[in-house]
Amino acid sequence: MKKFLALSVAAFALAFAVPQALSAADDAATIKKNMAERKPKIEVLKKAGSIGENKTGYLEVMKDVKLEDADNKLVEAENKDRKTVYSAIAKKEGSTVDKVGELRAKTIHANAKEGEYIQGEDDKWIKASKPAEKKDEKK
Repeated sequence: MKKFLALSVAAFALAFAVPQALSAADDAATIKKNMAERKPKIEVLKKAGSIGENKTGYLEVMKDVKLEDADNKLVEAENKDRKTVYSAIAKKEGSTVDKVGELRAKTIHANAKEGEYIQGEDDKWIKASKPAEKKDEKK
């Protein structure tokens, strides 16, 4: 009877663990796909100066900018997916969502295109400029 109970518990645990693992992989693939699909529109909004990358790794609508509902939903969906990704990384690395977001923000800011808004550590918004080594590259 004890063996049957142990096997039953193991089978039950396995039955729930496998779909959760597959679900996590499916969720990751879906998030990646959705983020890739949103990227062109996000780049347009950034180029227009409507949104910027804040210091915590999320998109933010710039002050005094009124986005259309569809664009607001796009920003919200992107930020939600970013938070999910940051959470997964934080869990894997033994860190926090906030720390992962802050580190990601630094990478995003370093790669920002000229003219895009980025938020500095001092909370001030600035327009990104080209890195010095790229300014000198003329062919």
